[in-house]
Amino acid sequence: MNYFQELAAKYDAWFQTPHGQYVYRYEREMIFDLAEVQQDMYVADVGCGTGIYTNEFCAAGARVVGIDISPEMLAIAAEKNKTWGNRVSFVTADAAALPFPDNAFDMVVSITAMEFFEEPRRCLHEMHRILRPGGRMIVATLGNWSLWSMQRRLKTLFTRTIFSHTRFYSIRDIARLLNPITISEWRGGIFIPPFAPAALIRHPDKLERWGQKWIPALGTFLVVRVDKK
Repeated sequence: MNYFQELAAKYDAWFQTPHGQYVYRYEREMIFDLAEVQQDMYVADVGCGTGIYTNEFCAAGARVVGIDISPEMLAIAAEKNKTWGNRVSFVTADAAALPFPDNAFDMVVSITAMEFFEEPRRCLHEMHRILRPGGRMIVATLGNWSLWSMQRRLKTLFTRTIFSHTRFYSIRDIARLLNPITISEWRGGIFIPPFAPAALIRHPDKLERWGQKWIPALGTFLVVRVDKK
């Protein structure tokens, strides 16, 4: 098993744990609340990784192109999404130089990939370029001010992890990188950290809803929507 296969296996398996299920439930809710997927929308999933959300958007009725810089990740994503037939395809590409014409897609999404972009501003503007006027862009990334990000930074001081060379962003950071493109709406969520008591992880709704309403900027997971004019 190579590095990418091992990483993908660990990543996908984590979402089957109680904490992973909690995180996935609320992440998905925020993404789809802003995405407003419509039947037969043509969607680019930039930095699709193992294809978790490629599958979700196909299941919601979209036609999806999964894009990632890693051929190994795309192979896993293609296997995971083969039941969708010609509704899904995959392209190996760098998000900083997307191989598509202007105005090609009804929606462009990027879920927890921005943290790994070497040129985040260029990548965001490339995603906006391939989005048609009237379309929407959904970008989800890990928040800079959460307990999760603090723990991840601390851990990288002592051992090499997947987060050793990643960046976390605040909502102001995202707005700055998008400028002059403006954010239409945004959400922030996931407030129960990995070291929380198991009972809290099993019953997260009260804290999660409170955090999303009152302190979204401190959420682990930030989701922004851009409507292209």
